[in-house]
Amino acid sequence: MLYYNERMTEPGRKPGRPRNKGLDEALLQAGLAVFLEAGYSGATLAEIARRAGVGTPAIYRRWPTKADMAIDIVAHVSEAEAIPDSGSIRDDLLAFMALRLRTWRTPLFRKLVVPVLMEGNREGALASHIGTRFLDYRKALEARIARAVQAGELRADTNPGRLIDLLMGTITMPLLFFLELPAVDDAAVIVDQVLSGFRVQEHTSGAATRQTR
Repeated sequence: MLYYNERMTEPGRKPGRPRNKGLDEALLQAGLAVFLEAGYSGATLAEIARRAGVGTPAIYRRWPTKADMAIDIVAHVSEAEAIPDSGSIRDDLLAFMALRLRTWRTPLFRKLVVPVLMEGNREGALASHIGTRFLDYRKALEARIARAVQAGELRADTNPGRLIDLLMGTITMPLLFFLELPAVDDAAVIVDQVLSGFRVQEHTSGAATRQTR
């Protein structure tokens, strides 16, 4: 059992006192264990508190809802990965997709992230919170795609957001309909097929001659 000793007199502590980081860590670890064992719908904050050896008020002081705690757990255990910038947009998108395929196949995403996303569809405030916390990577990736457009790797009319949606759709659609995700090895095929509609087309003199006949 994950355990952290917190005296129940904490509610009377003076305002402005720094939060106990050791307790935060214990609660996050206990929450992760309970969510993975019971799933998002089956997990309770009472059980998480019991695992951490505290009362539920210790959780509610930090996370008003189960969804708030789940979001912090995902952010806590997920390793931040910088968007690649190797000079080749294909190689960078390939690295991006391979990482996404690896992470979205894990129990954490299936048992925690997907249910929270589904709940966000029903609650506007939660959807906004999720967007703020987890979609920052899109801004960096859109900027990387924009640089590829400027470098002439992609067509001038390329919509970075649309390109990302097409790539991520190969992951989110199977999850939505409870289908098997593509294998990590499929990342190259996915990237190449999507990029085929965005790459700058080279017109050879032979092609131009055929068109004028």
